[in-house]
Amino acid sequence: MAKDFKPNVGKRTSKSNAEKWIKNFDKHFRKDPNVDTKSVFFGRDAILKMLAEDGSTGITFFLTYQPNPNFDGKETIQLVMVPTTEDGTLIWTSDDANKATAAATTTSAQALTKDMSYDDGALCPPYCPK
Repeated sequence: MAKDFKPNVGKRTSKSNAEKWIKNFDKHFRKDPNVDTKSVFFGRDAILKMLAEDGSTGITFFLTYQPNPNFDGKETIQLVMVPTTEDGTLIWTSDDANKATAAATTTSAQALTKDMSYDDGALCPPYCPK
């Protein structure tokens, strides 16, 4: 099982395959293309921080279904990213540690930098890549 969480897991794919699979997802899961999630963008800072975490060999991406503030709280598919070790252990920060961190800092943005799981990526729609 440990081989499944090596830093080299994953492979390149062609643009035509990626576009075909994206269209297939859209067809099967996006009932309302003006609201239902097509993609989620995360910035390099969040990704590099997770990869730099001690023991991290990569990132596990979890699909979530949660209220979307862009659409009056309608639940949509979103992502939570968690750094992962070579044996498949997720690197979480406990909720108690998060509360202590938040209390010790002056802004929520500073508190977020202490947390190893990330959500709140830029959702498409409404923020769609070109």
